[in-house]
Amino acid sequence: MASEHPSRREVLKATTALSATASLGVARGRAQDRSATPLGRIDAVLRAATDAKDVPGLVAMAATDKDVLYEGVFGTRDLAKGEAMTRDSVFRIASMTKAVTSTAAMQLVEQGRLKLEEPVPNIDAALGAPQVLEGFDASGAPKLRPAKRPITLRHLLTHTAGFCYEVWDAEMVRYVKATGMPSTPTGKLASIRMPLVFDPGERWEYGVNLD
Repeated sequence: MASEHPSRREVLKATTALSATASLGVARGRAQDRSATPLGRIDAVLRAATDAKDVPGLVAMAATDKDVLYEGVFGTRDLAKGEAMTRDSVFRIASMTKAVTSTAAMQLVEQGRLKLEEPVPNIDAALGAPQVLEGFDASGAPKLRPAKRPITLRHLLTHTAGFCYEVWDAEMVRYVKATGMPSTPTGKLASIRMPLVFDPGERWEYGVNLD
């Protein structure tokens, strides 16, 4: 039988109840004996999403600075193999890593191990001699020229280095096809070693700067 999706009101009631439970210091129940509790209502919301195939699997957690209030694991982590999701399943969180990377970079600046305004060739060799894509010749080969200035850490952190994401730039899509370099969604290191679409510091564009 298909699962019925809980309403937003039910979700809000469950999370409110969870907060109240936490404020009273009530311990977390085990999954098998909490169906009638606020935790069980949250389980129902999340389980409905995997049962309905809205998502293949998920892991959820709620915590305060003192305790973990909720943990829930549902569905599968590998559609091909059918392996169950686990609490320690590894997820790619895409652009959410940018906040983590930026914080780590600024900590290194505080420690004097990186500098905001100096060139950054030591982070990755490809950053040491950036090239700007100026178009394509009659045969379809990319036309590149050296960037007018080096890339700094500030450029990378503020998305002003000149990098883009190919999905939003037709010229870069053409470049990837012409050169055979891996596409960005592959997650391969070579996929972010792309040319710039403008000189460092000239404007803003969301791209692989922090990748």
